Amino acid sequence: MGLERGLKERIPEIQEVIQSMPQGPPLEDDQVNIVLDGVRPFLQVAGGSIDIDRIEGVGGLQPTIWLHMKGSSASLNSVKLEIAQRLQRHFMMPGLRIEWK
Repeated sequence: MGLERGLKERIPEIQEVIQSMPQGPPLEDDQVNIVLDGVRPFLQVAGGSIDIDRIEGVGGLQPTIWLHMKGSSASLNSVKLEIAQRLQRHFMMPGLRIEWK
């Protein structure tokens, strides 16, 4: 709210300030695999793998990518946050959730 007030004070012609996010790629299996391909070599070295289970809620308020990881839990848990962050940056979609099966 402070940013909006500051803009309106400096530029009186502004009537409304809205947040806009850049448009990312479509939420599709191919695009998710582009991101996952960046971490698959590391997971393979650690004895694990990752696959898309399903994508739900495309076009809704809270789309969800369900991922399935196999391998040693110690090595997999350490990369879950990194994978989720990479997917968030790639799609730039508000409300996007990453779930693990």
